Amino acid sequence: MEQKKYPQFQALDERMKEFFDEAFLKTRPVISEFTFTNLYCWRNFYKFSVCMLENFIVLRSQKEGKMQFFPPIGIGEIRPVIQRIISDTRMPFIRLPEELAGIFSKNSSFKAELDRDNSDYLYKIEDLKLLKGKKYDAKRNLIKKFNSAYKYEYMKLDASNASECLDFEERWCLVKDCDNVEGLSQERQAIREMLSNFGNFNLIGAAIKIKKSICAVAIAQMLNPNTLVMHVLKADPNMQGLYQVMLNDFLRNDSGNFEYINFEQDLGVPGLRSAKLSYHPFKIINKYTVSFV
Repeated sequence: MEQKKYPQFQALDERMKEFFDEAFLKTRPVISEFTFTNLYCWRNFYKFSVCMLENFIVLRSQKEGKMQFFPPIGIGEIRPVIQRIISDTRMPFIRLPEELAGIFSKNSSFKAELDRDNSDYLYKIEDLKLLKGKKYDAKRNLIKKFNSAYKYEYMKLDASNASECLDFEERWCLVKDCDNVEGLSQERQAIREMLSNFGNFNLIGAAIKIKKSICAVAIAQMLNPNTLVMHVLKADPNMQGLYQVMLNDFLRNDSGNFEYINFEQDLGVPGLRSAKLSYHPFKIINKYTVSFV
């Protein structure tokens, strides 16, 4: 479909999938936001709209009435695109990877601020498969205890069975009180979108069943040719070690030839940050907000 030209925008919708998929294949993104799955499933929360400027896709968010822009998507000279939009709108660009934010470091008209809460965690898949060394002792012990306590079935997800995970998501949300936690409520909607469109979104997924009931889910997809991004990783919190088993089994069975996996951000949630750090990331992919001084 033909895209609007800047400064005219149109709402992001399902017809744009091929358009975005082609752009991401060419640009090889490193930030977790940049799959069509992620953008589409969170479109209502961020109120995404799209247009073209030069050879770049411009992605605008108007979350809670606050206009912001995500990194332009395309190949070419990107600095003039960002400068023009900030000059026109006086609104910031968010989630810029470090290399891109760095092009403004010597320009006194702009400031680049680290957004640690939205920076991504990158891991070597081989490290998380093998869990070698003392630093992973606790993970191996949890897996061993779980395997001693439970018999389970590992189930690959596809378009025919992904919807079976909807009931698990609702049970998980009852425990976590999703209705009264805005972030979890929005996440529930995004996950429902993923599961309902599983066959259309190039997703890789699996679940663990115990006594025929799904108790854990993992959903990922290609972010770039050597990296997976983990969209969903959840487990029944009452089963110690299940989360670790779900992750380890998924990587051993379904990570293919990918070298890295991106676990997305921690949103500044202390427990989430601690959990992600406990897996010893290979790298933190820092993201920045760039705005006029």
